[in-house]
Amino acid sequence: YSYQVQFRHVIVFAVMMVQLSFYCVPANYVADEALTIAEAAYFSKWYLSSFPSLKAPLLLMIENSQKEIIIKAGGIITINADTVVKVVIGILYI
Repeated sequence: YSYQVQFRHVIVFAVMMVQLSFYCVPANYVADEALTIAEAAYFSKWYLSSFPSLKAPLLLMIENSQKEIIIKAGGIITINADTVVKVVIGILYI
């Protein structure tokens, strides 16, 4: 009986980890793309006076792209790489 319960727990854990990874990979991709946009806008020499009309929009783009992107699974749990690491470490210490 205990082997069946342990097997069931292993299966549930594996399914949960697969679901977390399906959310985690796209969430990290979106966060990386936002950071790339911020870096590209910053290194575009926005501070030069040759494009004065672009100074304000580029500053807003830099500011908005540095905000943390939060993706919630089912509106309950925030999904990112840190979440997966915490879940795995928490289970390993149990």
